[in-house]
Amino acid sequence: MTKEIRAAILGCGGVGQCVAQDLVKSKLVSHLVLADVNLKGPEAVRKRTKSDKIEVAKADGSNPDEVAGLAKNVDIMVNGTIPALNLKIMEGCLKAGVNYIDMATGDREFGHPMFEDQEAYDKKFKDAGTFALCSMGIDPGTSDLFAKRAADRMESVDYVRVRDADNSKLEGYEFATYFSPDAMIEECIRDPLYYENGRYKRVPPLSTSEVYSFPDPIGPMKVYMTDHEESELVPRFIGKKIKRCDFMITLDETFVEYVEFLKKLGLLSFKPVKIRGMEMAPIEVVIATMPRPDDLAGKLKGTCCVLTEVAGKMKGEETVIKTWTYMSHEKAYELSGIHATAYQTAMPVAVAVEMFAREEIALKGVKPPEAVDPVKFCSYLPEKNIPVFEEITKRIEE
Repeated sequence: MTKEIRAAILGCGGVGQCVAQDLVKSKLVSHLVLADVNLKGPEAVRKRTKSDKIEVAKADGSNPDEVAGLAKNVDIMVNGTIPALNLKIMEGCLKAGVNYIDMATGDREFGHPMFEDQEAYDKKFKDAGTFALCSMGIDPGTSDLFAKRAADRMESVDYVRVRDADNSKLEGYEFATYFSPDAMIEECIRDPLYYENGRYKRVPPLSTSEVYSFPDPIGPMKVYMTDHEESELVPRFIGKKIKRCDFMITLDETFVEYVEFLKKLGLLSFKPVKIRGMEMAPIEVVIATMPRPDDLAGKLKGTCCVLTEVAGKMKGEETVIKTWTYMSHEKAYELSGIHATAYQTAMPVAVAVEMFAREEIALKGVKPPEAVDPVKFCSYLPEKNIPVFEEITKRIEE
């Protein structure tokens, strides 16, 4: 059964704009509220699409009452803000009685909620008859469902590796990130979580790396272990016991040097300091000097790739299933006016919203990405210009 729904997107940076531009074209969405504390993003989408479905509103994600007011006439709320606001926006959705989707979590070390903290709201969402679908972007999100789709075909699973690569070049910027700067920096300065032999473990930041051979057109690239949601979620929700799970991503070596230098100076601290009578966290100053990710659109040249590798037994044989997607920044800019990092993160959210409209997501409570049907989900991605590739090989002992 399919129904028309009303949706809201709170937070219209690069990712939020991409989600909006896709959903406004959907026959399943009759009305779309675009909100932010800064109306530049919502107004840009309205101007670009010229759609009468769009309503623009100003709202602060740190205020649950404002969120509830924004959400009162919609069926589902997409949180396109930063992970630090997840719980506040969830509280607003509970007050309004609407469903909720976000794309990432944070870490308690920096005062940001993890998925476990979101799970504390599970009973409240169940009692309200609504769901909160968490970490539903490209990675985490699609990467988790790539793992689930592979694991569902295996009798047993040994390991899950999630690898994220980007071979792009950005001229004219010494220090920049392609998505939320505070989220990217936070991932690089906290101790990465990984799972091994029934236990969650951590290593020092940027201390673990390898060269991973990505499929064409990427090829071999150095990747660093960073703190990411898959290492927390996949071992719990993949549906089978696994021995190991970790996440690694390519990082520009200059970016790594800057992060390590700024950290030594204390400039990546979240602890406020008083300057001329004003309190401000040093990292806020650093982020304020960096370009907004949506300002990089059209300036990035290269390709990004998200890959999940699952090893285990399939039909009695030791097998490796690699599932991946890739996209060039040039192609993403042609399609959306935004770069590929934002586009790839946004499209899984758009797919999930449409699956909700088709009643293919009929959840209650707080759920991880693995709660979504991985086969159906992956079947919709190519419609959004997110191709899904798969390679199945016999496992060679390492």
